[in-house]
Amino acid sequence: MTKHCCFILHDGFSLITLAAITDAFFVANWQAGKPLYAWDTVSANGGPVLAFGNHAINTDPLDTVSARKMDIVFAVSSFDPHGLANASGVAGFLRSAHRFGARVVGLETGGVAMARAGLLTGRETAIHWANRDGFEEDFPEIRLSEAPVIRAGRCLTCAGGASAIDLALQLIEEDAGTDLARTVRIHLLYQQERPKTADSLTSEQSALVTEAMAIMTRHINDPMALPDLAELLGTSQRTLERHFQNGTGHSPQAHYLALRLTRAQTLLQQTALNIGEIAAETGFNSLPAFSRAYRKQFQVSPSQDRKQTVTASVPRLYA
Repeated sequence: MTKHCCFILHDGFSLITLAAITDAFFVANWQAGKPLYAWDTVSANGGPVLAFGNHAINTDPLDTVSARKMDIVFAVSSFDPHGLANASGVAGFLRSAHRFGARVVGLETGGVAMARAGLLTGRETAIHWANRDGFEEDFPEIRLSEAPVIRAGRCLTCAGGASAIDLALQLIEEDAGTDLARTVRIHLLYQQERPKTADSLTSEQSALVTEAMAIMTRHINDPMALPDLAELLGTSQRTLERHFQNGTGHSPQAHYLALRLTRAQTLLQQTALNIGEIAAETGFNSLPAFSRAYRKQFQVSPSQDRKQTVTASVPRLYA
């Protein structure tokens, strides 16, 4: 089900913070092959709103969207947080959206608008470091955190900048699962890992899976049989399969095949190599076998997948 969102902007907001969220949502939609997220960009009165780099974003008036229909509402400000907090209709919209079940998010200094709306009382909050002193003076009853992203029930706050990607990945994981969030992270070239949990892999298990992946990557055009790979790693096939499943949620065979097919997709879309050459380059001895595997992975034949566009097949490489 599509999550309906709106971003409430105010002059002086951070464009990179807004872009981090919307780009992550776009990649999630693209990877999922369906509209997981749809969003409106609004402001109190509508019209162009200037980011602090003087880039203008056109917005619709806030009263053109319904708080009742929102799944996520973002309050977005940076240099003028009180301007957003005091703008006509903003506090009421935030309260209504929260009352109707939406997650309400303060980006960078958007937490000021949430605080003014009464949504952060008694909750822990993240705010941009440059606004901590002023926030503590205005809202002494609200605890500030050093963490870049804080969730308190359906209220989330984010200090802005790069931490907006953390926030976006958290939302995507909540809405669509760990695998998609991991895939979005990889496509955004964002390598920050979350703290390990109690059920994380041990260092020995992680090293085994990592080394197995590295060997697979080196043997794309001459894939190794799983028993040979396990022997090279000094372990049993069963142990390798168990550690791989625990660590990635996929079997080593599935990962290896996805690795080869994703390489094939890259060659199809980015080179002039013919399909037979690409099949050989990715370890397929039979062109029909390659075509069957490719179609199963990408729902399109290799010959139909020769351009790298937004509407082309989506990479399915496991992380």
